[in-house]
Amino acid sequence: LIHVTSGPKLALQLPRESAAHKQEIDEYFLVDDPKVHGKSKMKKAFCEPGNVDFCPPIELLAYFGGLDGGDNKEGVTIARSAENGGNITYTTKAAILQDFGSGALHPGDLKGVITGVMVDVLTKMSAEIKADGDAAKGVKALKAFEKKMAKQKKK
Repeated sequence: LIHVTSGPKLALQLPRESAAHKQEIDEYFLVDDPKVHGKSKMKKAFCEPGNVDFCPPIELLAYFGGLDGGDNKEGVTIARSAENGGNITYTTKAAILQDFGSGALHPGDLKGVITGVMVDVLTKMSAEIKADGDAAKGVKALKAFEKKMAKQKKK
């Protein structure tokens, strides 16, 4: 059974000024994204060092990592080398924002942990969609519609 819940409303990239540079497929996670897309999309996600005003990996980690009122009481551990301060566990979004803003948390470390979280989310969603016949039909209909719209854009 698939439940629709509200979640973070954000893009993985900053808005682009030119439609010619826009690749909508990379700007959002789609419900039927295979896990390989989860990895590549997080690699491309905007994550400017120190920028806490727009940082999709932080928002996704706070939401899907279960921080700040979620069901993850142990927090999220980010694995880092000893020379970079060693592993660190965060239990709140505020702590992540503070460390990321100060430079104590590197974008590469942040992206590394959220990539694993998002791959898990996409894998679970894919399994749920496949198990639900109506959802699987809906995904097929969406893919057919997407293909149709892509063909119309080329004209």
